[in-house]
Amino acid sequence: MEENNTLIPREELKTYFETGKYPTESQFGRFIDNYLHLNELNFGLDVKASADWTAKYYHFYQAGNIEKSGRGHINLEAESGSEPQPIENYVHAFSRIVSYKYLKVKLSNELDIDKYKPKIIIKRYKQKKKIKDGVKDSGFYREHLLDAKSWGRMSEYPVTSKEMILDINPINYFKPGSKFNEFYPSGTLTRPGSFRHTVHHRKPFSLIQMFLEIEINGTKYTSYPVNIKIVLGRDVNDLVNYIID
Repeated sequence: MEENNTLIPREELKTYFETGKYPTESQFGRFIDNYLHLNELNFGLDVKASADWTAKYYHFYQAGNIEKSGRGHINLEAESGSEPQPIENYVHAFSRIVSYKYLKVKLSNELDIDKYKPKIIIKRYKQKKKIKDGVKDSGFYREHLLDAKSWGRMSEYPVTSKEMILDINPINYFKPGSKFNEFYPSGTLTRPGSFRHTVHHRKPFSLIQMFLEIEINGTKYTSYPVNIKIVLGRDVNDLVNYIID
């Protein structure tokens, strides 16, 4: 059985139409399937905050010795009310419940999931950082899968249905400060106060982009991005929410 959505080399396609040959119905089908239709590239995501939410308990740690630990902080999900366990090279900052909403994601066009193998891709916003030669410009980047896994952030979500509820575990986009309930966007080294939502509320936020990726004839295509601010709640009763552009 032929694989669905497989690219056939042009040289092979040309042989179907050589002088004296009579292309079969199957060969005509391969020829047509080897090229894109405009409606195949009309795809994207409709993203909104779900009405469903959850609450999880975490222990938050800061690196006591960054050179030995290799990571600046750890957010460790735990049983509610449990005592924090010591972690070598880290200092326990505080523990608390974090309540947050899920994300509701819907494909904005009808896609054959088996054929196009769609994935939801997340790229995280990187704040300006000081480097030896000056200031590195901010921008979007795709985290390596192993790095994302280490920080508890997923970079890819396979699409299994036309509508999905995603649990992106948003607290893993933040790092603990020195005081209870104090957080900054993960990766922030300078100007942490600049990543605050509104002057009045001063809620910290992290910025991500979400794409839909599909595969056509072995080539991957991505949709226009959806910009999402992950806005951290001020206390246990204030849900982590999202502002979606």
